[in-house]
Amino acid sequence: MIGSLSHRAAAIAATLDGSERITRRRLDTIDVDHASEGAFRGEARRGRAAG
Repeated sequence: MIGSLSHRAAAIAATLDGSERITRRRLDTIDVDHASEGAFRGEARRGRAAG
């Protein structure tokens, strides 16, 4: 699941910078693939091609 991967990346970043906190702001800085971003924004449901 892409959500699990983004949370893992956020956890690693939080550990490395010493904050040890996963916030919405931190999650928003994590890059995920284009198809996942499109699905999150509902583009696939509206019939748009994700890509």
